[in-house]
This record gives sequence, structure tokens and C-alpha cells, in this order.
Amino acid sequence: MADLTHRCLGPDAVLECNTITDTEVPMRAFAIALMLAATPVLASEDHDDDAHHLAEAEGIRILHAWAREGEARIYMEIENTGEQSVTLEGGEIEGLGELVLMAMPISATGGDIAPIKEMRIRGGGAFALTPEGMFLMLEAPADWTAGQHVDAHVALHPLGEVEIEVEVFAAGTDQHPHAGHNH
Repeated sequence: MADLTHRCLGPDAVLECNTITDTEVPMRAFAIALMLAATPVLASEDHDDDAHHLAEAEGIRILHAWAREGEARIYMEIENTGEQSVTLEGGEIEGLGELVLMAMPISATGGDIAPIKEMRIRGGGAFALTPEGMFLMLEAPADWTAGQHVDAHVALHPLGEVEIEVEVFAAGTDQHPHAGHNH
């Protein structure tokens, strides 16, 4: 099976995603889904007491990393304020395992989530990992509970690993309560 490269234009970024294998998801539908997931990070408030919602490294800002209770999926907003592209390659949680980049199926008949090898975020761009689009998934089951904070590492090429703090919310939560706020 051949690798596929999907390119799509988002409001603030050109994204490039490489799947690990072909899927039954039509390329056009997948590109549309990525465009919908590529939402700009809008901001109108600052929160001095919310430093744990932000991780920064060499022009990269990772905001509002969160997960749902009982799930092994992590969501976040990533801003690339630098001039060079960076590539999200996954990550890890020490002692629990690897975080794999995954995408929801885009099909009227449903389907399985698909692993994505990597995702490029151009300089000046932003991307959101969301429950309906792409996310990082722990390979092992997670027994996280609401209110818990989990330390993780996100792998960004060529920067290396960026340490983040993941806040766990109740099952069924749609987004981080501060999503869209600037920090």
C-alpha cells in the first residue's frame, strides 16, 4: 500500500498530512475535513493564572492541551509563530507509551480512525487537534479522571520534544473551556 500525501488550505496554514497506509476515505473528503479542523486560534482575553494551558518552544505555542476522562485521546491548539515549518510527529507520555497522530474517518458510512504519519504546520500557521478531526492517541488505555493533570511530550521536527501539561475533563466534553483565548 502506498503512502498518501494530503494538502489542504486552512484559514491560517497550509497543512500537509501523510497517512501510514491507504484508507477507504476519499482523498477529497479527507482534505475537506482537514480544512474544517484548521481553525484559527482567536483570542480576546489573557489569563495570568492559566500558565499551565500554554507550552512554548522556539516559535511554537501549544495551548489548551486536554483529554476526556476514560479516553486515551489528547487535543490541543498549536501555533507556529516562527518562519519555518514544523512537523508534528506524535509524542509520548513517560511510563504509559507513545502518542500516535490519528484522524477521524470522513465517510457517510463511518469507519475506523486512521493513523497519520505526520502533519506539517507552516510558519505563521495554526492548527487545532479536535475530537472531530485529528488528535494524539495513547497506544494503551488511559484511566484518567476528571481534574487530573498529565505530563506529556509532543514531538515536533526539527525542534524535538515539547513538554505539555494535559488537563483531563469529564467524559463528553467538546472542547477546553478556554479554547480560543490567548495566553
